[in-house]
Amino acid sequence: MSIKLKNKRINQGLFVALVVVPWIVIVCYVLMFASPRFVSTSSVVIKQVSEQGVSATGISALLGVNNTNRDDAVYLTEYILSDDMIDKLDKKFAFRQNFRGSGSDFINELDAEATQEELRSYFRKRVSVSLDEASSVLTLKTEGFTPEYAYDLNKEILAQSEVFVNDISQQVASEQLAFVSTQVTEAEARLNTAKQTLLDYQNENEIFDPQTNAQIVNQVIATLQGQLSSLRTEERQLLSYLNPEAPQVVSLRSQISSVEKQISDEQAKLTSPKDDKLNQQTAKFEAIKADVEFANELYKLALTSLESARIEAIRKMKNLIVISSPHKAQEALYPRKGYVIGTSLALLLILYGFVVLVLSVIRDHAK
Repeated sequence: MSIKLKNKRINQGLFVALVVVPWIVIVCYVLMFASPRFVSTSSVVIKQVSEQGVSATGISALLGVNNTNRDDAVYLTEYILSDDMIDKLDKKFAFRQNFRGSGSDFINELDAEATQEELRSYFRKRVSVSLDEASSVLTLKTEGFTPEYAYDLNKEILAQSEVFVNDISQQVASEQLAFVSTQVTEAEARLNTAKQTLLDYQNENEIFDPQTNAQIVNQVIATLQGQLSSLRTEERQLLSYLNPEAPQVVSLRSQISSVEKQISDEQAKLTSPKDDKLNQQTAKFEAIKADVEFANELYKLALTSLESARIEAIRKMKNLIVISSPHKAQEALYPRKGYVIGTSLALLLILYGFVVLVLSVIRDHAK
């Protein structure tokens, strides 16, 4: 047998082994064993209740999305593909029982005894989430061996996603409001304490406003000093033509002495080392009053902050907007039989050509 004939037979054997047999196996699998898989598709976007100052174009302008929405979409994508989502869905859809199709598709079906890790890997093959960077729109695709299963799965993922978005928004808003509410409570308690201190001081000293009383005493002193000045002027007039021991002069001097003593008594009410004098009472009262006013301003500021926080929390609340609802598929999208058969044949031929080329190189070097 010639070497040429021998090489031809080897090439024929390789063609059968590398192309014909694998391709027949693939064709048999695709036509006889591969279970049809239906796809349900939906599109959603996360949007704040109120967004201001957003500059966007195209669908972004229509929906009011921005970079914050993109970040939210990324977080939602991670949640949809997370173990938490899988656990919630598995309780309702029983993946290990329902992702089995006809039971003969050993490649695309999930094993009934699959571990959590295997279930996660399989779930991410059957559920895909893609993000449009320009518009922050999420496209959700779910596969199932029946149109109803793919549709129900897609619909449930959307429902769980909406709950996730609402819970996160409410949690953030609650934390913000809780902090500001605590500040309001503390400010109110401080204001009440300051007011009570003021009331206690007024009751203990039996005085409403020491500063007002001090002003009244000053007015009295000013009036008495005016009277004293008038009396002394009158005294000088009498002494110009009467003896100092004259009854009129003695009487006038008695009045002058009385007014001077009254002025001294009134001045003693204002200033004295004793704690009950008006100057010290006024100083203490002004300090207490200033503390009340400061606490009142803090309370007003806290109330303003609380109202602002409430408005901001409402403004930042987020909703999951469904742009395109899922629908039941009317025909199976997978497997794409013609594509798989044609592509597999092309790849097998490429593999066969590569092997033949390698063998030819080896034979040339062996000569």
